[in-house]
Amino acid sequence: MPAVFYNTDEIIEIGTSRLAELVRAAAAEPLRRSRICLHRSSEDLTQEMIIALMQDSYVPPHKHTGKSESFHVIRGEIDIVFFDDAGNANRVVSLGTPGGRKPFVYRLSADLWHSVRVLTEVAVFHETTTGPFVKGHSQFPLWAPAATDAEGVRQFMDRLRAVSI
Repeated sequence: MPAVFYNTDEIIEIGTSRLAELVRAAAAEPLRRSRICLHRSSEDLTQEMIIALMQDSYVPPHKHTGKSESFHVIRGEIDIVFFDDAGNANRVVSLGTPGGRKPFVYRLSADLWHSVRVLTEVAVFHETTTGPFVKGHSQFPLWAPAATDAEGVRQFMDRLRAVSI
């Protein structure tokens, strides 16, 4: 399981040292990711997280029925890769940090298969989604390998790195 840090404070602040801690935690985790939950409960109607993904982190393709999500990149560059129902990539949204060539915020308001491709050694972003969080509500397609299938994940990641649209 990735490192997850839960907020218990009424006011939470995230600065440079906390981001460094988050990146260190992601680098040490087998799944190569970590998050700080800014919300205080899985029941909150707004779920906000600061997420660190290492470049080799596998984010299984998934979709969220009846939910939205948005990302705001803080560090690094990512692509959100979208797929049709057969697993063919059909769109890529590229994000970077403010001041760069790429947009730095995206919002998804549809039930579309998607995954995240990290283009830099590490990427950190602020994710906001609608709650409450219910484990198992995300859908995962049959064409995507399970995180426990090392060879399938390797092949999928190779395919994901090669996507250019």
